[in-house]
Amino acid sequence: MKKSYKLYFSGCVLSLIVMACGMNPPPVKKAKDGSEMKLVTGGSFSMGSREGELEDLYFKSWKNYASEKPLHKVTISSFYMDTYEVTNAQYDRFLEDINSSSDRTMDHEFQPQDQNHERQYVNEHLTISTHPVVGINWFDAYAYCKWAEKRLPTEAEWEYAARGGDGVYRTYPWGNERPNHEGIWRANYYPEDKSNLDGWLYTSPPGTFPDGVSPFGIQDMTGNAEEWVQDWLDFDYYSKTEGATDPQGPGHGRMRVIKGGSYGTPEIYMIRIAMRLYGSPGIKSELQGIRCAQSID
Repeated sequence: MKKSYKLYFSGCVLSLIVMACGMNPPPVKKAKDGSEMKLVTGGSFSMGSREGELEDLYFKSWKNYASEKPLHKVTISSFYMDTYEVTNAQYDRFLEDINSSSDRTMDHEFQPQDQNHERQYVNEHLTISTHPVVGINWFDAYAYCKWAEKRLPTEAEWEYAARGGDGVYRTYPWGNERPNHEGIWRANYYPEDKSNLDGWLYTSPPGTFPDGVSPFGIQDMTGNAEEWVQDWLDFDYYSKTEGATDPQGPGHGRMRVIKGGSYGTPEIYMIRIAMRLYGSPGIKSELQGIRCAQSID
């Protein structure tokens, strides 16, 4: 009888452990669009740029550089992020799906009525199926992520996923070394000497630069394609969010924030994690692409 009781008790404990483990989100998952997504475990980090990071820039007082200050603590809840940037093949499936139906529920409520989701300003080098999609605007990125049952990341989520939650300040996702330190290329960008020594004149297949991976295992967060995020741009926003949890960005604005730099970025200070690029949400460019996030229910 005692033996049976022990077996029963042990079985209950084991069941509880399994149930508890089953409640934990998996570290990697597949999304509706076929993308691999990595779990970004929540935590706190220092958002923005530290003193001295822009010391050598003669235009460091420009608004978008000054807006990287102050360096401030932000707390982020766990979420999923695409391991790789959205490719042309994935975007083509999105276009095929929406063009074959009248469903426009994925469109943002303020998207101009006369605007479609077709790419613009792209040549044959930028439409290779395995390369990241570019030539799209913020409304396109928003619609794609919603169609894929995901969403755009916030600027804070994007920066956290790039910098890490271990308390280490990283200028770039891999650390503080230059992107081509010791001859190891960590990103697809356009170097100061205007060469293509990284091997790519335009975009490259996502994951081509594994040495540039972020602490959470996210690839190409620097270079390749610039990435739209959810937030409106407010040059003074960082001064208002010290100690914030999951900041969502300003409630309104004229420009949306863009992160990460691209294959056409000419200077390494423009591919830093803290760099705040921005653009009009309705303007399409050959530099901007998509990376989606997904909340954990």
